[in-house]
Amino acid sequence: MSSQGMTQAQLEARRRELERQQEEARRKKIKLQVSALAQAVERQQRQLAESGTGAWVQEEISEIMAVVKQAKNTPASGDIDTMFEQLNIQQAKISTLGGTSNLRQDALQREQWMAESAVIGLKLELEARLEDLEHNDSMEEVGVLLRTTEDLSNIVQKGQITKLQEQVAEIRQSALQIHEQDMKQSVDETLRREIITALMKTMRDLGFAVGKPTIDKETGGVIMIGTLPSNRSIRFEIDLNGQMEFDMNGFMERKCADHLDEVLGVLEANFSIATGPVQHNWKNPDKISKGSKGFPSGGNTRTMGGN
Repeated sequence: MSSQGMTQAQLEARRRELERQQEEARRKKIKLQVSALAQAVERQQRQLAESGTGAWVQEEISEIMAVVKQAKNTPASGDIDTMFEQLNIQQAKISTLGGTSNLRQDALQREQWMAESAVIGLKLELEARLEDLEHNDSMEEVGVLLRTTEDLSNIVQKGQITKLQEQVAEIRQSALQIHEQDMKQSVDETLRREIITALMKTMRDLGFAVGKPTIDKETGGVIMIGTLPSNRSIRFEIDLNGQMEFDMNGFMERKCADHLDEVLGVLEANFSIATGPVQHNWKNPDKISKGSKGFPSGGNTRTMGGN
């Protein structure tokens, strides 16, 4: 006999709280980075003014400092990601002004400068995202994007800037999707660890000897088996999304029905699972098939049936 299930509300409420905490911490970190970037840009602006080269690029400096001012006034709860992106670009721009202040004489040179700044800003943004990632596969994907950006930089330096903005936008969007997936994976892993910990305690309280959790190489799920002195056992599998499935082996005789009800009752209390009706097939005690409704499923019930 088997069943699976957990309420959508319980799982999603915990997921939302973890995501909220993670997002709040990330925003505070980005705000600190924005403040540091703003100060760095202001120092470079003062150096340009003191050297006299700033007069040749005054328009660009004014635009850059306007972004700096806006970024400094943006709270962590505001559009801080856009400000971080823009400040990386502005820092790249102002760092090139000293050597290019005499090259602002025609539109082609200006376009080239903007293209180089866009690519440098993109590279800085990707490097910052890379530091925030927690999983190797995500890091490898962003590493590929960084190498693509290096190639793009070489192309731009040769004056080939056709469709540059589209390419930069595509790389930036890919990096954002990788980052979001990395964060989701972290939340899923935390949820699964919490489920496993609670499950082990529940089974031990019921008198089961619980073995060390293992990973199923085919499914990637965590396998945990609890065994009674009578050799009756329950096998649990918690998948990567926190969904739980369990099989009950050895609970086949009528005299075991009360013990089975106790197991299901504790699971119901601990995991908000409403069980029933449970159908027993006493004519075929060698097998109790499973019929179950997994979670999250929009409800808190599951069905266990027998052949």
